[in-house]
This record gives sequence, structure tokens and C-alpha cells, in this order.
Amino acid sequence: MNDRHEKYGAAAERIGQMMTLDEKIGQLFTFYNLDPSYSEFAETAIAEWKVGGMFLDMDSLCEPEQVHRLTSRMQEAALSRGSGVPLFISADFVAGAGCKLSRGGAVHFPKNRAIGQAGDEKLAYESGRVTALESLAMGVNFNYSPVVDVNNNPLNPVIGTHSFGEEPALVGRLGAAVIRGYQDHGMIATAKHFPGHGDTHVDSHHDLPVLAFDRDRLDRFELAPFRDAIAAGVDAVMVGHIAVPSLDPSGLPASLSHAMITGLLRGELGFGGLIVTDGLSMKGVTSRFSQAEACVLALKAGADQLLAFARTAEEGREMVERVRRAVRDGELEEARIEQSLARVLALKARYGLTPDRFAVLPFDGGALNRPEHEAISLELARKAALPVNGLETAAGVPGSAGKRKLTLVRDRKLELFAASLAEAGWPAEERLLDGFADLEGALAELDAAAGADDEAYVIALAHNKPMPPEPLAALRNFASARRGKIVWVHFGSPYDAEHAPDLPALLMSDHAPALQRAAAEWLAARGGRENE
Repeated sequence: MNDRHEKYGAAAERIGQMMTLDEKIGQLFTFYNLDPSYSEFAETAIAEWKVGGMFLDMDSLCEPEQVHRLTSRMQEAALSRGSGVPLFISADFVAGAGCKLSRGGAVHFPKNRAIGQAGDEKLAYESGRVTALESLAMGVNFNYSPVVDVNNNPLNPVIGTHSFGEEPALVGRLGAAVIRGYQDHGMIATAKHFPGHGDTHVDSHHDLPVLAFDRDRLDRFELAPFRDAIAAGVDAVMVGHIAVPSLDPSGLPASLSHAMITGLLRGELGFGGLIVTDGLSMKGVTSRFSQAEACVLALKAGADQLLAFARTAEEGREMVERVRRAVRDGELEEARIEQSLARVLALKARYGLTPDRFAVLPFDGGALNRPEHEAISLELARKAALPVNGLETAAGVPGSAGKRKLTLVRDRKLELFAASLAEAGWPAEERLLDGFADLEGALAELDAAAGADDEAYVIALAHNKPMPPEPLAALRNFASARRGKIVWVHFGSPYDAEHAPDLPALLMSDHAPALQRAAAEWLAARGGRENE
């Protein structure tokens, strides 16, 4: 336990002394919750297994009042029928408390890459502050965010726009600001995915990525933002399913590796907070181990919280029983359980998650979607807008719809962008795409229609990961005969612009609502200059 938690150690010790071994083990589990209402599975996990946390997957998240009802039921069950200790209730609110709500109701901030483009540490902090206030209003006290992976690999299939960027110093600086924003306002932050998932070409959801770099490169690059996060006082680190042969020749994923967790993260980097595994159902683990076996291996390695996915109560019970059996049989030392329990309870004490200090509060809808909070998101989005390839001078903006016929080719997800353009005086004929895969066919049809000489085009695409080169090549070919009459507004990976280096483009890096509004504002403010 590090100095930041020492003052809470006595409270943690008192609570721990009243627990049975099975209850202590239960505190080390966080299970996925897949239901928007309080379910039989949640009752079993909380009341029977005495779990320490529940993770709200996307299927749990509809709108704020519903989330508050769910989390309130969970906490009431934990206090009355569970361990008697309030739960960690976690979510992946990586882009604001509204980013995973299927029906909205909270601020959806620009993703990290857009925050990186804005480069504003104060606004990054503010995004964390607002996210904390809105999350807590719904009963979510633990955020599996921010991502501090350095994404310099255009072929990375999973991190993409979740990363602040490709420079370790920038990632570390902005990640630390977001962490302070969360934790200064009462929500636990998590730096992830240790030791760094940015320069990989394999998604750990599907297989085990390998960081095939030496220690010098890891220190300079992957590990640098985690050092910054630890220096900023981050309370949790999520360890990914990533093998690092130069540091652990066994080939184990970091999440199950004693060398990576206890040796590197605890020992060398000096992290004394809570270590959480990434989801143990991911193929980076289950391609070699069952989840039940992985639970034991992760605890042996030094993890404190097991993020476990169970489709049925029987699956979940098997994982919990496997850890209990490992302790009874001497395979896993009880002292190892006690170490993690102390960290869990100390962190809960620090955030008021103790029986004597915690109370389920009534829902306060006034804390959500406040205009001043939306204004912060829009300010971030405006600063994130990045014109490239000649658009910087507005020479590539095709002019207002009043002077040219405008055709907007857009992803269906960009409805707000289209509406904002129309509000700004740029009404356009629209061609809708279900996704980038439809782009080639749509452009071919527009080519065949042979529009008038004064026709202009805005091509608006949205995709969180790098696109394949084929649709981008089609876009480049379409634009080549329409110099000065086309602009590409890209709500996706900035790496895609490398496939069309001569096409004027506005890079937004994400399709969050504020980014759609900001892109329309940017075009409207500059369009028409060539015809003035």
C-alpha cells in the first residue's frame, strides 16, 4: 500500500477483520453486468459471492435515471445481503458519461485523439471533471479510463482514436490531466492498457498481441505515459493481455505475469494502487487458459481486481470456486488475498465506500447535460478541428450552397453534422452511406451522373479505426478531377489522410456530437471566401 492510502489502512483493516475468507475473495472480483435492470445474476454475484464490484457493460446503459436505479439496487443489495461493503461500480466512460448511453442524457465528449489534437491540458482536465460529476450522479464511481496507450501504429486494430496520439509526452500530459479531473471530483481513474497496446497489430479481444521491443524502447515509449499517470496519483492501472518477451520470456500476457505486474509495475515503477485485469474473457487469455484458471494466475501475478465475464451464474460460480479452492489447497497463499483485499478496502475507504459513510442518494437529473458542460465539450471540439492538405487557408473549401450546388455524401451516423450544416446556410442534397464500404459505389454513381461544373461536394466519413485503402483510393480518384470543388470531413482515424495526401481535408478524429457541430461551424465560417 502506498502513502496515499496509508491513512485509510486502519478503516480497511477493521472491515477486513470482520470478513470470512470467502468474503475476502469475493472483494477481488468485478463481474460484467449485461442487463439494464437488476437481474438474478447481479443478485447472485452480490448476495452469494459477495463480489467487490460490478462493471456496467453497454447493454446495462440506456439513460441516466435507469442507470441510477440499477446502481442503487446493486448498492442496496451489497449493504443488506452482500458483503456489507459498498461496491465499486465501474464503466468504460472513455469519452464522457454519455458516450455509452444508448438513449443519451449525459455529455458525450470528443474521444482522446481529438483531445490530443486540441492539446489543451485545462480542457482535458475539465472533461474529466464533468465526466466524474455526471457518472457519480448515476451511481458509477470507477471509470476504466483514460487510455494512455501511445498509438503510433496505423495498423492498430483496436486502440485507434481512443489514444491521445503518437507522442509519449503528449499522451502522458493529457492523460494525467484527465486523471486529476476524475479523481479530484470523486471518481476513481484507471490508466490502461499496461504496458501499452498502441504499437500492436493484433486486437487482444481476438488473440494475444506481442510487444517485441527491448527495454530501452519500452522505457522511452510505451511505459512513459504510465509513469506520468503514476506521478499524477492515478488510483488504478488496468493490465492488458499483451506479451512482452524482453521482460517475461514465458510468453504470458502481462495480465497473468508476475514479472510484469509485481516485478515491473509494483517494483520498478513503484505503483501502490489497485491493479485491475482487462476482461478475462478476451482471447488474449482464453486462447490458452480458461477464465477460472486465469483468475488464479492473475492473483498469483499480483493483480487485485479480476474483471470477469460470465454468461451464466454457473460460469461465474466456477471462477469464484476455483480461487477459493486454490487458497484451500495452498496453490494460492492467503497472504496474497490479504494484500489485495487491503488495497481494495483502502481505496473504497478513500472514496467514501464504507458502510458508515456511504448512502444511496436520490437521482439528481439537474447534474446532467448542463449547458455549461456541453459548452466545454464544444470548446474542445472546436480546438480539435485540424485542416490539412491546403484546407488550412480555406482555399479548398468549396463555397456555400448559395453559390454552388452542394452534395453531401455522408455516413448515416453524421446526422447532426448534416443538420448543423443546413442550420449554417449550407443546405445540400444528401447521399447516405451505411459505412465506408458503400463509398466506392456511391462515388461511381455520382461520377456517372456527371454533375454540373458548379457542383461541389462534402464527403463526410466516420470510423473509429483506420479504414482500408480501397475506399480512400476511390475518394482520391473522385477528387482528382474536381479540384477546388470537394472537401473531405473525416470523423475517424487521422492515419486515413495518409492515403489521400493531396485531398483537402478537415480531420475531426471522432464523431461525438460536439465534433459534428464544430466541423459544420468550421466549414460555414470559411465557405464562400473564394466567391466573395
